[in-house]
Amino acid sequence: MPVFSAITPVYNGAAFVRRCYAMLAGQTFTDWEWVVVDDGSTDGTADMVRSIPDERIRLSAHQPNRGRGYARNAALGEARGEWMVVWDADDLYFPDRLEKIAEARAAGYEFCVSYAVVVDNELRLKGVRGFHPAARGLPRHFVHHTLGCRMEIARTLGYDPALRTGEDATITWVLDGKYRGRFIDDALTIYQEEREVGVAKALATCDAQIRQLRRAVAGGLLAMARRDYLALLARLHTKRGVLALMQFAPALYRLTVPLRSYGATAPGYALPAWRAEFIDGLRRDWPPAGNPA
Repeated sequence: MPVFSAITPVYNGAAFVRRCYAMLAGQTFTDWEWVVVDDGSTDGTADMVRSIPDERIRLSAHQPNRGRGYARNAALGEARGEWMVVWDADDLYFPDRLEKIAEARAAGYEFCVSYAVVVDNELRLKGVRGFHPAARGLPRHFVHHTLGCRMEIARTLGYDPALRTGEDATITWVLDGKYRGRFIDDALTIYQEEREVGVAKALATCDAQIRQLRRAVAGGLLAMARRDYLALLARLHTKRGVLALMQFAPALYRLTVPLRSYGATAPGYALPAWRAEFIDGLRRDWPPAGNPA
């Protein structure tokens, strides 16, 4: 049984598969399996995965495309590791990420999250996303793609299989209120924020958050005061209304992207020089979208 199952739901991600694998193969901690779920791709993604000669790769493919919620759950069903680690196909990872999560596991934590470097489509640094402090009845939460957690927790909370996007709200909202986690005050992942920016996706994500908030409170996963629940629900509905209007002028939505909250980082935190140099190396050696040479 491997320590980690890195789970990768992917749809039409042939351009990212080898780069994603290279990020995993370059980790300083090597006791892992890579569980890839090809969610109805039509671009040869599954064949690209099969072409990589590594016995730690486990591929499952289905048709038609069913969305990320379904694919993430399918990956959890296939996984054999003690911990699940989110390893999305189009994101990037520093080589010590699994090592740091392994240290948290060895120290008795049940989940581990970190900061995330935010870059544009050319891998130019935009900022660092930290953690959102507990507020409005929600525990402290984090960027989903930084998550590693015990497999049984991931399977217990799971992902709504009906959701094609925004399926990660429940697990990011609930974990710190119910389990013991390590919040690492350093960036272990790299997120290309602008690759899929669009008002349609933002609207679908907001709808998914409303659905999950209702279910999490009704199911007792979030112990929120009623006033906090109603206030947060109203805030999400207001956001949804604004996004619905922006559908008629989608360029306006892109103007709001720089106003996004990145959460909080530790006072005085600066991205370590070697991490900045690592990103520079990625930019020199690999195109932001596409397989490494």
